[in-house]
Amino acid sequence: MSTARPDHVPAALVRDVDHVFGAEFRTDPFAAFRDLRDQRVLWSPNHGGYWILTKAEDIRSALQQPELFSSSATGIPAHVSRKEKLAPLELDPPEHTAYRRAIAPLFAPKAVTARTAAIADTCAGLIDDLAERGHAEFVSEFAEPFPTRIFTNILGLPAAEAPRFVNWNNKLLHSQDKPEVRREAGVEINDYLRELIATRRVDPRDDVVSALLAAEIDGRPIADEEAQNLCFLLFVAGLDTVTAALTWCFRFLAQHPEHRRQLLAEPGLLPSAVEELLRVHSFINPARTLTRDLEFAGVSMRKGERILLSTVLAAQDPEEFPDEATVRFDRPNNRHLAFGAGPHRCAGSHLARDEITTALMQWHARIPDYAIAEGAELTIHAGGAMGIDRLPLVWQP
Repeated sequence: MSTARPDHVPAALVRDVDHVFGAEFRTDPFAAFRDLRDQRVLWSPNHGGYWILTKAEDIRSALQQPELFSSSATGIPAHVSRKEKLAPLELDPPEHTAYRRAIAPLFAPKAVTARTAAIADTCAGLIDDLAERGHAEFVSEFAEPFPTRIFTNILGLPAAEAPRFVNWNNKLLHSQDKPEVRREAGVEINDYLRELIATRRVDPRDDVVSALLAAEIDGRPIADEEAQNLCFLLFVAGLDTVTAALTWCFRFLAQHPEHRRQLLAEPGLLPSAVEELLRVHSFINPARTLTRDLEFAGVSMRKGERILLSTVLAAQDPEEFPDEATVRFDRPNNRHLAFGAGPHRCAGSHLARDEITTALMQWHARIPDYAIAEGAELTIHAGGAMGIDRLPLVWQP
């Protein structure tokens, strides 16, 4: 249902954009966002009405000013309602700071490095199971199970639990038009986490849950409900995002063998190639809520209005990235916003980079030449975190 244009919104800025359900966003979301770049700011009447910034400088500025652009509701449309805010994602400083401090050490570079060997072993095992077949449905057979097995390992759970988490993830994050399905998945996840936390209270181990239970919030012991909230956030933020990133990276490389050959010939390019693949396929579309009336990006905005800060648009700004449409694995000064900016910049960025880098390295060591299966139809989900639902790949075993 469309919302009537408020009087303070110039009619020339109204665009019928639906980045969640719009057919063009479910066909080629990057092209759909590119079509919005003719204006610095737009207003969409969908999902209750929301602003859309298109310039990287404006998007970065908004992300860095939580006092003006609140994270109290981070999605358009709003996420499944919960009794409490999802800490620290839906909290603003200074309340945000204590919770962020509790999880940051768990995903700092040193902590990620300690897991690198296990990540590589998990990745190699999955690829070895596929390599001799000559084909795979990349999403369900690799892009989903790989980060999910890492996540369950981090929680100290057996690998056999991974399929259950994949199922919950798909219901929770890919059922925008089925709120009852999302709600049910949320309840099941929280019930599981509640039981896991109770177990770790009695029998702590060397895992993230036990580390969280030993943490403090503002100088006091963390409560079980707070630990559960943080674990739920790690579930939401840590699985679907890496899966989506892998789908975009491997789709591009399957369609562009010259870039794949460049990686094989120059393995030293891999770190910068990962950054460029993350830039050109930035897929997160967070939202913020205005805390007061203000003038921003050349327009008047009102307290309580929603604003979309698309990393897709930030990555495609020619003022920020010369020849922005060209994929350059040696691109200098790659200040992309794939992991966000400001106090809510992704705490798991080091782990995500490690997983993506490992996947590219291990896959190309075993399957250097691959393509999308002839006649395959790729289905895409748009919204807050865009990704590919199905990606059939083929190769010569």
